[in-house]
Amino acid sequence: MKKLSLVLAAALAATIAGLNAQAGSFETMLANPPQNVSGAPAVSGPSAVAPAGSRTAAPREWLVLVFINGVNDLGILGYAAQSVNFMEQVGSTDKMAVLVEFGVLGQFSMEERDLNFTRGSKTLYVTRDADWEKVTSPAIFTSNDSDMGSTANLVRFVKRGIRSYPAKKVAVIVWNHGNGRLGISYDDVSQNHMEIDQLGAALGQIKQTLGHKIDVFATDACYMQMAAVAYELKDSAEVIVGSEDIAPLVGFPYNMLLAKLAATPGMNGEGLGSVIVDTFGAFNRQEGVTLSAIRSSALPGFVAALNKWVGAVAADPQALKTAASQAVMDKVYKFYQMDDSKDLYGYIGSVNAALKASPAVKSTGVALQNYIKRNLLVRTTLARPKTYGLAIYIPELRYNSANYEKLAFAADSQWDDFLRLLMEERLK
Repeated sequence: MKKLSLVLAAALAATIAGLNAQAGSFETMLANPPQNVSGAPAVSGPSAVAPAGSRTAAPREWLVLVFINGVNDLGILGYAAQSVNFMEQVGSTDKMAVLVEFGVLGQFSMEERDLNFTRGSKTLYVTRDADWEKVTSPAIFTSNDSDMGSTANLVRFVKRGIRSYPAKKVAVIVWNHGNGRLGISYDDVSQNHMEIDQLGAALGQIKQTLGHKIDVFATDACYMQMAAVAYELKDSAEVIVGSEDIAPLVGFPYNMLLAKLAATPGMNGEGLGSVIVDTFGAFNRQEGVTLSAIRSSALPGFVAALNKWVGAVAADPQALKTAASQAVMDKVYKFYQMDDSKDLYGYIGSVNAALKASPAVKSTGVALQNYIKRNLLVRTTLARPKTYGLAIYIPELRYNSANYEKLAFAADSQWDDFLRLLMEERLK
């Protein structure tokens, strides 16, 4: 989700420090709560299936599991509940079960204008209704003690869902703030979040339970579609959906994407990944969002192409100087509040455009760009200039090796070596 202002962050920190604070102190912060969203109408579709009759031996086509961490500003401002209300415009069907792990720090009451602080989380079986104000889906499991920044909690939720609602295909979505290679799902009470290597291990456990890869893994969050993040998840998910840049607070238009899935439940993982990207792009047509879907089976080939380019640059002093230059960096799109994350396709193009010679670097760069476009990416929104669907870590000032080099991408690619060369070149 999009980062909120520092003023709001400070107000939130004060709230967590004293949960007994009066609701009136939040009046200014809550002056503009989320409203019903135009452009995302209620969707007619198949009738919902009651939870009591849903645990049948015959598997559905799809199980959609959404881990909503609202133990932060997003819960206080009502966006967590709003996303569930979007889902309830469609609900579960006999071909598609939708479960939500719902944890919130507080919810905004439209009638009483107060904050109701809650503890723990509950698993909702999403049923269809037409009520935009309240979450009416029944809870099938509750916990007093759930840390929404814990991958263990994510794994427990998904495993419960898989056991209770068997399906041929599974989608897992993590909803919260994201910081790319630095992590996702920030719980402001526990002060915990999911590191990327932890998330990769968690998806590995889920894959083991399923007996096959997760068909779609998506992050309804900011900054998560980075090469190092996707590579960490490649062995556990077939299709990886995420945003390079900030994502709107409203998140995915769940009513639109679930309606399409309910209408065509036979679609595969790439089909659902494309639906998520397309509906998100259509819903946010005015905002220029940067969602994309990646084919995980193409990631080893991507690393091979990337390594060829790195090798060509490392062997050409002029090309390395060009790649490290501020002039080249200035032409690459910089993501809001995440300057160390750069669009890789755009960066390669900027380097090539600045080179007067270096044919080996240029040819390997074009080959890498073609591989990203034709093999790696299933779908992109292509709604923002100079962004093409995949970001990569290029530090502005300081290389954070402790965080980066624990990831599988640093072990299997030469990108960490390239970053060291880049930093050395800048010091000359």
